Amino acid sequence: MDAHLSLSIDDLHTLIEALDCYEYWELGQDLPRNNGAVFLPGDHLEAPDMYWSERATEEHAEAIDRVRHGRLLAERLQALVP
Repeated sequence: MDAHLSLSIDDLHTLIEALDCYEYWELGQDLPRNNGAVFLPGDHLEAPDMYWSERATEEHAEAIDRVRHGRLLAERLQALVP
């Protein structure tokens, strides 16, 4: 099901920022962090195993999926900002 909604540019910025906060404070709570950023496997290009030297647990896998979903939504919203 799709929904259509009119949003201002300020609304979009607010939603994008809210998704970033949600990732940090809720979705990525048990995932590796550095300077406020949540790191998923493959996020750190210079040293991909820097934060994920061990295999992700089932709980990690669920959190990773939720963070990725939130990031994709934020990217879709960001694409709407001129």
